Amino acid sequence: MDCLSLLEHVIVTLFLAVLISIYMNKGREEFFRILLLGLKSLPGMQGLISRVLKGEVTNFVKQVNLDETTKGGKRPPRVVIPKKGIPYDELREAMAKFKAAETNHVEGKIFAYTYTLFDEHFQLQKDCFKIFGEKAGYSENHDALVSLFHQAFLHENALNPMIYPSLRRFETEVVSMAAAMLNGNENATGFLTSGGTESVLMAVKTYRDRARKLFPHIKEPNIVAPITIHPVMEKAAHYFGLKVYHAPVGPDFRVDVQAMEKLITPNTILLASSAPQFCHGIVDPIDKVSELAVRRGLPLHIDACFGGFMLPWVEKLGYSVPDWDFRVPGVTSISADIHKYGYVVKGASVVMYRNEELRKHQIFTYAEWPGGLYGSPSMAGTRPGGNIAASWAAMRALGEEGYMSKAKELMEATIKLKDGIRKIPALEIIGEPCMTCFAAQSTDPEVDILAVSDVMETKGYKMEKQQKPSSLHFSILPHHVPFVEPLLQDLAKSCDEVKANKTLAKKGSAAMYGMVATIPDKAIINDFIVEFFSEVYKCN
Repeated sequence: MDCLSLLEHVIVTLFLAVLISIYMNKGREEFFRILLLGLKSLPGMQGLISRVLKGEVTNFVKQVNLDETTKGGKRPPRVVIPKKGIPYDELREAMAKFKAAETNHVEGKIFAYTYTLFDEHFQLQKDCFKIFGEKAGYSENHDALVSLFHQAFLHENALNPMIYPSLRRFETEVVSMAAAMLNGNENATGFLTSGGTESVLMAVKTYRDRARKLFPHIKEPNIVAPITIHPVMEKAAHYFGLKVYHAPVGPDFRVDVQAMEKLITPNTILLASSAPQFCHGIVDPIDKVSELAVRRGLPLHIDACFGGFMLPWVEKLGYSVPDWDFRVPGVTSISADIHKYGYVVKGASVVMYRNEELRKHQIFTYAEWPGGLYGSPSMAGTRPGGNIAASWAAMRALGEEGYMSKAKELMEATIKLKDGIRKIPALEIIGEPCMTCFAAQSTDPEVDILAVSDVMETKGYKMEKQQKPSSLHFSILPHHVPFVEPLLQDLAKSCDEVKANKTLAKKGSAAMYGMVATIPDKAIINDFIVEFFSEVYKCN
């Protein structure tokens, strides 16, 4: 017997001795726990355990009638956004069929999840979710259909996928449609969330937990992202104990990829970029960031919460859109809001992953609760059924043709606005935005753009103010289409008013942002923001 074999023999003997001692002194449960831990450490054993678990789950899913495989053992084809929108009556019939197949909580056969008063109180809540008033009624249009689905599933809860199977179907089909729209292959998957914030939070949590499993030596994980990434990335890092290192943008307001690489450390667990970044509507150079991610062996999350349901259609219309989705090899996840350009009620978003193995890190589990086995795929436990059903209805009703038509209409309005703003002597468009949003800044030192914002608000507008550089953000939405010319006229007049009255730059938001810029300690500004929210949400 050689030295290596002798060593293996000694280790196995000692391990068995320890197991016998544990069994004798601590009982059967601890014995099997230690035995399982020991077996899991053996080469190839983890894969075997995973296969056994997957088999058990597959059998359980069949037993509870959640399995969707065909008799031939094949999964049904991926659901995609239909080319043409499905007629509203057909969708209503489908909704009625799904509802009829479920256990009706009204019959007293469900003991959790749904808390409903079936009286005027319930009707009052339904009225709050109606898009149109009682006198208008429901007409044959998209908003009415979405509202109908939302109300039909208003009190249903997607916390447990076995209670309301229709919600599970809606969610898996919405995720499937989104995956196809974002050019994911058959392996791409994800979950619905309550909005972009939760989608990004879930992505960061996923990569943190992935790093804990694969790289346990990393104790202070960090994310490298552009300075223009949405603040929710900082929020997620704050919540989950990470740091964000921000890379600057270049003159084109796209992230400097070389600067990103310099920020990468041995503790970096994730790269992130935007498609587009909200500030200026500009897509980061995702192809270059992807090359960096692949070269450094790092995952890459794309925050497309704002543009995920617009950029695909803008590209199909023939506009120039850089590659940014799952076609780019280094992209491992994408967040995209359905409640923005997906045209559904708030709040609904998707977080998509390139494959199931990545997505598994998002799921939270707890097996020790006396109330039963607990698992949750998102931050929220209770997940409103109305939003999930409405998302399914919105995407099926519009179809590709509907989305293309809306994108065409909004892009034409956006181009008119940008062209009109370029004709205003004091203003210019920042960078080269490629979808239905942009930012404008002043080129005239006598025209403070934030003072222009204040004047616009006296005309009834609610403007989006930005800093570094000072600018105004414009997201072009369906309700802007009829008002392009009045908006341009009011903007030009506001610039003239500011130029003619220099004191306007020393008042209102212009003065506040000017003051903020002079304070070197941003902790003071953070304290100011805390005081602001504390004050405006007072209960008395």
